[in-house]
Amino acid sequence: MVRQAQERPAAQRAERADAQRNRQNVLETADRLFAERGAAVSLTEIATAAGVGAGTVYRHFPTKDALLATVLDQRLGHMGEFGEQALAMDDPEAAFFAYLRFITEQALANRAICEALAARGDWMEPSKSEGRCVIDNPLSLLLGRAQQAGVVRRDIDSQDVRALLSGCTAMADNPERAGRLTAVFWDGLRTQRNAETRNETSMHPEFRNETKRNCPVCGDPLPEAATGRPAKYCSAACRQKAFREQRKTA
Repeated sequence: MVRQAQERPAAQRAERADAQRNRQNVLETADRLFAERGAAVSLTEIATAAGVGAGTVYRHFPTKDALLATVLDQRLGHMGEFGEQALAMDDPEAAFFAYLRFITEQALANRAICEALAARGDWMEPSKSEGRCVIDNPLSLLLGRAQQAGVVRRDIDSQDVRALLSGCTAMADNPERAGRLTAVFWDGLRTQRNAETRNETSMHPEFRNETKRNCPVCGDPLPEAATGRPAKYCSAACRQKAFREQRKTA
């Protein structure tokens, strides 16, 4: 009997460890399937992919909502951690847009997060309040800092930004379009002066629609025009010569 009493705790520890491994296996499998296919995945499909029985899944997660809430809380927790890192950055503009970029990239790679960000009304109890606060609290603080620095428009709030995030992540099936619209949305958040600075072209002068600075006839430098359009030819003689050449080829 003594030996049996000693063996019982060891067996119980082994059972607990096995149960913990099964739970972690289910969570990792659910995370992968939810990311690939969204919340439409069933618990039966998750159990099959994890190589466990449906009963094992139900013992740890009585409903699919409970499992999805746990998966989302883990994912959103990573976003919250990045939000804390962004709040520690010195540049308000860089911090704000780095956080938006991180959320968008994470969501575009995970259908479940896309659906959560786009959700309206009740979603994922008890994860609703916790999950959204994890994202919204840093977002509100970073937005306020950027607005105070004058780099983001003051006539928007965190709900407006969240709506833009939902629009970006709603196009997970078309990453190229999502990337273009994300850039447009981000520019729309900036103050006009800041947007103009950000949108300055880096195109080489050769490809710009600018008058060349040398006379096309003789190659001499063109004089600077005090008013009006820049000079195209260095002298009246070169202008007449160019006109005659045009008449010949016409």
